[in-house]
Amino acid sequence: MKQLDFGRRQSIIVEDMNESEIDLFLITPSIDFGYLFKAFMSMSERLICGILSIHDDAQIIAPSFEKENIQNRTPFDDVITWNEEEDPFAVLKESINNNVKKIALEPTMSFEIYTKLKKQFPETEFVDGSSIIRKQRSIKTEAEIERLEKAGKYTVEGMMNALELLKPGLSELEVLKLVQKEMTIQSGEPSWALVQFDENSAVPHGPPSTRKMKENSVVLIDAGTMCDNYFADITLTTFYGNVTDEFLKVYEIVQEANDTALDASKVGVPCEEVDFAARKVIDEAGYGKYFTHRLGHGLGLEVHEEPYMVKGNKRKLVKGNVHTDEPGIYMPDKFGIRIEDDILVGDKTKRLVTFDRHLWK
Repeated sequence: MKQLDFGRRQSIIVEDMNESEIDLFLITPSIDFGYLFKAFMSMSERLICGILSIHDDAQIIAPSFEKENIQNRTPFDDVITWNEEEDPFAVLKESINNNVKKIALEPTMSFEIYTKLKKQFPETEFVDGSSIIRKQRSIKTEAEIERLEKAGKYTVEGMMNALELLKPGLSELEVLKLVQKEMTIQSGEPSWALVQFDENSAVPHGPPSTRKMKENSVVLIDAGTMCDNYFADITLTTFYGNVTDEFLKVYEIVQEANDTALDASKVGVPCEEVDFAARKVIDEAGYGKYFTHRLGHGLGLEVHEEPYMVKGNKRKLVKGNVHTDEPGIYMPDKFGIRIEDDILVGDKTKRLVTFDRHLWK
């Protein structure tokens, strides 16, 4: 696979910092930390923090006993270390060689860490760094797109393998485990799934239960696995057994809405317009009240990230955005149908993976 360029990611952030007159950007372990510094690490009570500066090269501070671990997992050879008896925030302050007027913080940083930083930098303005990092993360490079395509391919292959094992009497929970297992066999990485039958499928994102599949059942599977930490998110709704006319009628409407949203997902189009395009199809078919959620969301290192395809989001799509396209019709006490694809916005917008969904044929 193409290599991810962490140095380039850091450089783009520093360019944006210069434009916003931000001296430092501090990033504690998080998805953003992994995006910038390669290592996906959990927060602990001991301070680990990446430091981007407009004055100096990128740095990282960590407990002294973690130095080798940090060197092995991140691009850093030099690590600012602190000992257990020291105040790590004081050590961080001492490592900053320039006057600092404004510091951006990674948006999921804890309030406790912020207050300790504020104590060390009492005269400094602290700002939310989300507008810088999230904008960049939403524009996927070729290397990221390759990973997202592979994640989608592994997801579909796992789904299809699991569907071959489907039979009446299996519960939603049992099928969920089958889907997860089959996807992870493909990807070698963690997988997630949501499985709903019949009336349960009319509850968007409802939890799987012990409800058993019948001889003739609607089967909704919303699932994804990863490729090198990049997620897929695909929903397949199908019918096991003798498909009904009502299912086919609703399915065709949802498919048209899905196709219409794909066509609308073009560079320069506001995100809300993509939602409107799909919603119009369902509204005009008379099922508007049954489409109860936004059309979609961005996809990458998180299953839900920017940009969001929702009313009120006037942000314009740009080349490299990846988002889900997941219109749905959910009829209480009957069934629900959701068709979800992962969409790459570009000179020619496309689905990242395509496959035959009409399994009842």
